[in-house]
Amino acid sequence: MLLNTEQPVHRRAISLTPLIDVVFILLLFFMLSSTFMQWRQIDVSAPSETETEAKKQRVITLLSDVGDFKIDDTTLSIKSELALKQIVQQDQEAVYVIKVMPGLRTQSMINLLDAFKQAGANSVTLAGVN
Repeated sequence: MLLNTEQPVHRRAISLTPLIDVVFILLLFFMLSSTFMQWRQIDVSAPSETETEAKKQRVITLLSDVGDFKIDDTTLSIKSELALKQIVQQDQEAVYVIKVMPGLRTQSMINLLDAFKQAGANSVTLAGVN
């Protein structure tokens, strides 16, 4: 009987470290280069005192989350786009200051600000909560 004295051939195991590195780099690349959500930007700037003195201020009071607001002792709704455009066309260079009643959502305030911007108002700012 012959004895087999040869050493058995051991296969080298494939290292997973480089594979994990490549997958991690690809993951980072796709995370950093992807856009998941588009953000709309609304310009909100506080008017300077000289700008406020030079321009007429029109105070808008937001009354409800539905979009009811009061301007010049007239109660209107955000849904009436024609009325908004007429208000802005009367005095386009005025500074529209939005005041909010306590307890209202921030989104309703942003909706009103956006509606005035879309109606053509040049300067709309937020005054805060009454």
